[in-house]
Amino acid sequence: MIKDNKAVEVDETLDAHGGWPGVLSDLVAGVDLTPAASRAALGSILRGEASDAQVAGFIVALGMKGGSVLELTGLVEAMMDAAAPLDLPAGTIDIVGSGGAPSRRKHALSVSTMACFVASAAGAVVCKHGSVAASSSSGSFDTLTALGLAIELEGEGVARCVEEVDLGFAFAKTFHPAMRFVGPVRSELGVPTTFNFLGPLSHPGGVRRQVVGVSDPTMAPRLAGVLAARGSEHALVVHGGDRLDEITTTDLTRIYEVRDGEVVGDTLFDPESVGIRRVNRAEIQGGSPEENVRIMHELFSGSDTGPRADIVAVNAAAGLLVAGVVDDFASGVDAAKEAMTNGRAATQITAVIDLSNEIAG
Repeated sequence: MIKDNKAVEVDETLDAHGGWPGVLSDLVAGVDLTPAASRAALGSILRGEASDAQVAGFIVALGMKGGSVLELTGLVEAMMDAAAPLDLPAGTIDIVGSGGAPSRRKHALSVSTMACFVASAAGAVVCKHGSVAASSSSGSFDTLTALGLAIELEGEGVARCVEEVDLGFAFAKTFHPAMRFVGPVRSELGVPTTFNFLGPLSHPGGVRRQVVGVSDPTMAPRLAGVLAARGSEHALVVHGGDRLDEITTTDLTRIYEVRDGEVVGDTLFDPESVGIRRVNRAEIQGGSPEENVRIMHELFSGSDTGPRADIVAVNAAAGLLVAGVVDDFASGVDAAKEAMTNGRAATQITAVIDLSNEIAG
């Protein structure tokens, strides 16, 4: 097999670190890898050159040590090296969660997915990157499939959706096909890994404005650090006090703010500060993909203006904030609620479903 210059450079970096024995020895000893070394190791995996034992050793050792900001930055760069191309307009945003929230295993509400529709209807340009469920009752692309969207569009098709209706969806399986070399080992291990956090950081369109939800409080500041290192223009990394990977309405939410490549804030957000009452978890439950579709239609028809509408609105507000459509959360919540009750969010459902299926043929 003839290797391109990038692959040769990665191999040389891995060799300089002592190959796989050197990488794994450092991780087991608790020594942080350099960005170049972590990029080289994952690059080797994503080209199918690593054995299952090396892949498993890397995943477990990195998970036990805990990925540093520099390591995660290198891993994201390897993901982007292998990603399929997706050209998006400047200023495009994403609202995405890392998954893993214990309370979502049986009754997941597709908050970030619904928030993307709402933010788009309220004036943001949105491209959501995501996948099907790994541990919850419904992942974002499970809900989108049940909704009737053609989810497997390639770069030109997704870009066309974003350009024509200000809303597109990039399916991780389509844009990160090299993850097939990691998936089987991750499934066999059956434990959460650092790879759970790479998806939200590896948007194939290279968006620089994001809302990223994290259920693990120790990882939230690290993800903010990675977004800063990669030059995010405006991003919010959020962690619900109830372990939700989104802005919650049952508790306070820790928010790390990134602007122009720097982490500039670390605050606690109270939903009551924008007129949203605290609720219990049962009031913001979802369920299967089909149940999430039903809930979405109820919210976007204005027939449900209760707690589920509130949590979608406040997460859409975060998207509007990073997009620069609004200047504060309160204005964002107002704009999001209006988009749900005036029919614009419902119109976005029809528009993107029709266009995606037209493109898919």
